[in-house]
Amino acid sequence: MRLRRKRFFQAIVPGLCITVLVSGVVTFMWHIRETFVDDRITVQELWENGSYQEIFDISGKTLEEKPLDYEALILRGFSAYQRALAQITAPDKAVYIEECINCLRKAMIVKSAGMDGAIQYVLGKAYYGKGAEYADLAVQSLEFARQAGFSGDDMNEYLGIAYAALRDYHLSVAALTEALNSPRMEGRLSDALLLSIANSYSAMDDFSMAAVYLTRCIDASKNDTAKRRARFALGDVYFRQEDYSAAEGQYTAILKDFGESADAHYWLGEINAARNDMIRARAEWRKAVLVDPAHRASRSRLALR
Repeated sequence: MRLRRKRFFQAIVPGLCITVLVSGVVTFMWHIRETFVDDRITVQELWENGSYQEIFDISGKTLEEKPLDYEALILRGFSAYQRALAQITAPDKAVYIEECINCLRKAMIVKSAGMDGAIQYVLGKAYYGKGAEYADLAVQSLEFARQAGFSGDDMNEYLGIAYAALRDYHLSVAALTEALNSPRMEGRLSDALLLSIANSYSAMDDFSMAAVYLTRCIDASKNDTAKRRARFALGDVYFRQEDYSAAEGQYTAILKDFGESADAHYWLGEINAARNDMIRARAEWRKAVLVDPAHRASRSRLALR
C-alpha cells in the first residue's frame, strides 16, 4: 500500500494548485498524495478546504513513526506556514514558522527533487516572517527558487523588501519595480509597492525618483493610511532637499486631511527652525506636545523632561 501511494504521488507531477496567502494570493504547482484520512476525505481535499490544522496534525503523526518521511515533511512544512499566517500573536506565529523551516530543510536533505524551487520559495517567505535579521536567508532561498525556474507571483515583492533590509537598495528597487510592472498588477495599484520603492530610492538619496513614486501614491491611492504615510515620506524628502516650502505643504495637508498630528506639528517646527524662525518653531513643538504629551522629539526641542 505504501509503495502504491508513493508511485501515485510521483505520477501526478505536476498536480495540485496550492494557494498561499501573504498580502495577496500566490498560486503554485505542488503535489499532494491521495491519502485517505478516512473513508470520506483525502489530504488533497483537506487542503482545498483550507483544513491546514488537520493536515498539520496528520503529517505530524506520520513523522512520529517515520521522522524522515519526505511527503510528510513537506505537508507538515507547508501546513505550518499556512497556520503561521492565521496566528494573531507573534509568539504563536513564530512557533509555526520554526516548524515550517525545520520540516522543509529536512525534506531537502532527505531528497533533492524537482520541487526544490517551490520549497525554497516558501522557505524564503518563512525566513522573511522571522524578521529583518533573517533577510539574508530570505534572499538566499528566494533567489535559489528563481534560479531553479520557480515563479511565484509575489516573489519579487519579497525579494525587494528583503534586499532593502540588507540595504542593497539597487537590487531592492529592481525587484520591486519588476513586481509593480508584472502582468498581475496590470490595472491595479499597490500602495505598499509604491511606498517601498520610494523608500529604497530615498535611502539611496535619489530624492527625485522617491518623489515620483510618493506623488503617484498620493494621487492614485484610495487608502487614507497609505496617503498619510506617503505625505509624511514626501515631506521628509523635500526637507532633506531643503525645499522647505514644499515640505511645509505636505505636513499642512496632513493636518488638513487627517486631523491633528504631533509628528506633523513637530516637522513644521523643524521647518521653521531651519528658517531661523524659532518663535514659530517652538509654537509648533508646543502644539505637538498638546496633541501628544509624550512626544519625545518635541519635548526635547522644548527642553522638557
